[in-house]
Amino acid sequence: MFNFLIILDAAPAGRILGFDGEFLIELGIQWLNTLILTLLLAKFLYKPVKAFMDKRSERIRRQIEDAGSTEQKAVTMKEDYENKLHDIEQERAGILDTARKQARDKADQLLADARQNADMIRDRAHKDIEMEQERVKDEMKKEIVDLAAMLAGRFTAASLDKQTRDKLIGEAISEIGDVKWLA
Repeated sequence: MFNFLIILDAAPAGRILGFDGEFLIELGIQWLNTLILTLLLAKFLYKPVKAFMDKRSERIRRQIEDAGSTEQKAVTMKEDYENKLHDIEQERAGILDTARKQARDKADQLLADARQNADMIRDRAHKDIEMEQERVKDEMKKEIVDLAAMLAGRFTAASLDKQTRDKLIGEAISEIGDVKWLA
């Protein structure tokens, strides 16, 4: 289509390229063909190519916007998850504090119950000791009464001379001396 005629002319002017009539006609036809082709291409292909390029530009713009919004969503989600993790950490700390407080309260309650039980056992032991002391005192009183009755029987059975009476009293005192008094 683009045929350039290069003519080597041995003309005295030393021209390499000759612009003769045939070359100029061919050049004019080629320019006319180029112009017609450009007009036809512009008429039939410009709008579809422009529409294709516009669609492509729009699609790329949307993809960039989508990527931006997706990135913004990702940043927002990351912040939400970090906030949730922080809230979970605070909740975990609160639960641990509550559990520690409950354990401490439970330990204090158990210690208080143990002290109360120990006090009750000690009071019961004191009461048992007092009751045992009273029982021993009562038994000693009975023994003394029995001893006095026995002594009275001996006094009446034996002749009551002074020497015999002193001997019986000494024996009674020695028997009473063997018993330990609880006070």
